[in-house]
Amino acid sequence: MNTKARAFEVVLGLAGAAPTVAGAVLGAPLLLDDWGFAARSRYVGFAAGFGTQTRSRPLEGLWNWAEFRTLGTHPVPHLLILAALNAAAAILFWHLADRWLPRRIAVLTALVWVVLPNRGSTHLWSTNSPHVFSLVMLLAALLVASGEPLTGSRLGVAVGLLVVGTLAYEGAIVLGVVGLAAIIWRHAPAERRVRWAAMVLGTMAVVGGWVLISSPKRGQSPPAFRNLSHLASAHFGDVVLSSPVVALIVLVAITGSLATVLLPGFRARAWPEQKLVVVGLAVILLGSSPFAVAGFPFSVSGFFDRGNLFADLGTALVYGSLLAMLLRVPWRPVALAIVAAALVGIALPNVKSVRNYARAGRDGRRFLAAVDALPADIRTKGPVLFLPLPDHGGIAEFLADYDISAALALRYNTGAQFPRAAMAITATGFHRANGPTYKLVGRRLIPVPG
Repeated sequence: MNTKARAFEVVLGLAGAAPTVAGAVLGAPLLLDDWGFAARSRYVGFAAGFGTQTRSRPLEGLWNWAEFRTLGTHPVPHLLILAALNAAAAILFWHLADRWLPRRIAVLTALVWVVLPNRGSTHLWSTNSPHVFSLVMLLAALLVASGEPLTGSRLGVAVGLLVVGTLAYEGAIVLGVVGLAAIIWRHAPAERRVRWAAMVLGTMAVVGGWVLISSPKRGQSPPAFRNLSHLASAHFGDVVLSSPVVALIVLVAITGSLATVLLPGFRARAWPEQKLVVVGLAVILLGSSPFAVAGFPFSVSGFFDRGNLFADLGTALVYGSLLAMLLRVPWRPVALAIVAAALVGIALPNVKSVRNYARAGRDGRRFLAAVDALPADIRTKGPVLFLPLPDHGGIAEFLADYDISAALALRYNTGAQFPRAAMAITATGFHRANGPTYKLVGRRLIPVPG
C-alpha cells in the first residue's frame, strides 16, 4: 500500500471515530439499556441477568456482560470501544469499496459513509458496540471472500466471520448471505458454485432460524413492514439532505439513474455511476430487511436510527456515485468544490447529534445530583415517580423505569438491581407510583402534587 493510500485509510479511521470521541470529551453519558446492563452485571450475574439476551444473540449478551462488568459505569471507556469499532468499520468498508468499485467512486463512497449523520446512536450509545462489531464482521467476511482466488478455506473463514457477526446482531445476515452468494457466482469455479452457495445458505439458515425462534421479542414486535414508510426519510430526509431543493435534485438524479439502467432502450448507455446508484438502492433494501420484517421504527435520528447501520452501506454508495457523476463535468475545480461542499453539508448534522447526547448527559448528571438530596428511604426503596427529563432530539439519559431504577441501584449500591423508581413516560411495573412524584426544575427535584 502506497503512502497516499495509507494516509487516506488513517483519515477515514479517525473520521469514523470522531463523533464518538467528541461525545466522550463533551460528556455523552450512559443511556437507557447501558444502565440496565451495568446493574445486572454487578448484582445479578451472567446466567440470570443476560440469559434471555444470550439465547437469541449469544455474543451480544456475552459482550454486554463482559464490557459492563469490566468497565463499570464511567462512559468514556465504553465510548472509546465504540470509537475503535467505528474506525475499524470505516477502514474495512474502504478496502472493500476499493476492491469492488472504480477508485474515484470508492473514495467518495467511503467518505460519504463516515460523514452520514443518520446513525448517531451507533456513534454515541454504548449499547450499540456489539451491533457495530456485527458490521465489522460482515465487512471482514466480504473482504476475505472477495480475495482471489476464492478457495473453500477462504469461503469457510468468511462464513465463520458472518456467523460471529450474526450471533452478535442479526442485522448482518441478509447482506452477508447475498454478498457471499454474489461473490461465489462471480469468482467460484463453475462446478463448485451450487455446492458452496448451498453451504452458505444452509449454515446461515440454521443460525438465522436459531436467532428467530429464541428471540424474546418474537410475537411482541409490531407487524412486519409496519414502519417501512419511514425508510426513505431515514436515508434521504432533511437530516441527511440540507434542503428541499437538494432533495429534489437527488430525487431527479436517482430517478434518472433508475430509468437509464432499467429501461432497455437506455441500458447500453448507462454510466457506471448510474448502475451503482441502483446497486446502492438495492443494498439499502437488503440492509434494512431484517429490521423491516420486525416492524422496526426506522428513524433519521434518536435511539432508533441504529436501524440504518447496515443499510448505510448502500446509502453511501448512492451518494458516492451521485457525487462521482459531478466529476464528469469539464469544470473540474467547480465540480470538486461542489463535492467538498456536499460532504461538509452531509457531515454537519453530526455536530448537532453530538451536542444532543452531551446535553442529555448534562441533564442526567444534574438529575442524579438532585436525587442525592431526597430522603434516603425514597431514593433507594421507593416507590417514587420522576417526570420526564428534557428531550434533546429524541435523546434523554433516562426514559424507562428499568434504566432509572438501575442507575439508582448502582449510585447507592443497594445490592439489588431495581429499586422501585419509575419515569412517568412509561408504565413498566406500575402506572403511577404509590408515593411521591418529582419534577426536575433547575438543579432541584420539586414535589408534584398528586
